[in-house]
Amino acid sequence: MFVLKFNSFDFENHLPELAESVTTHHYGKKIIIKDSIATGFYKVLNFPNELKAVITNYVLNSDFMAEREHVKDDYYMLHINQIKAGCEFSVMINDGEVNFDDKIYTSVFLTDSKEPFGLKGTKGACFNQLKIVIPKPWLKKNLGDICSDELLEKYFNLREQRLFFDSFDESYHALVDKVMNTEDTIYYLAVTQSFVTVITERFFCKMSNKLYNRSNDLQFLDRVA
Repeated sequence: MFVLKFNSFDFENHLPELAESVTTHHYGKKIIIKDSIATGFYKVLNFPNELKAVITNYVLNSDFMAEREHVKDDYYMLHINQIKAGCEFSVMINDGEVNFDDKIYTSVFLTDSKEPFGLKGTKGACFNQLKIVIPKPWLKKNLGDICSDELLEKYFNLREQRLFFDSFDESYHALVDKVMNTEDTIYYLAVTQSFVTVITERFFCKMSNKLYNRSNDLQFLDRVA
């Protein structure tokens, strides 16, 4: 089993054991994963607007566990997953573990860098993922009106139910496909940043609407009772 305990999505400390090769582009880095671990790659993109994205596309050749630990940076991570799971696959979030064994697993959810998070499973799993790193000051600066501390608290109080809160619908699918398939030209960073920003804004708008409506429904039921 390949075990990765990470505290940064730059993975600088893990490159010797993780990467077959690393190529630096004008937009960031592309890492080809060692065949003993997986067949495929991931990219790390650093955008001028301070968001960061990690794009992954690989098939696992060994059992694995990846677990976040000892993170110093203060950020939110928006996870957008399209995964064909192996015979065993689970998501570990906020001290809970949810199994998605032998399934096509799609999800859109948010984690805080300070909470436990990880993935584990068996070889054969196929990963197509977009992870968006959102600095907390960026969120307040750009989406403060629709994303209050109270709203975020309600969301994180959902705990592992966050994995089912938002659906990977056709709009997400179209936007993520554009991020995954945009060619690596000189315009790549600007074009990809625009798609990533729209995805981020869409997620928080949907979160706000859902939690606001849920709160109103509960208040109505309390009044009726």
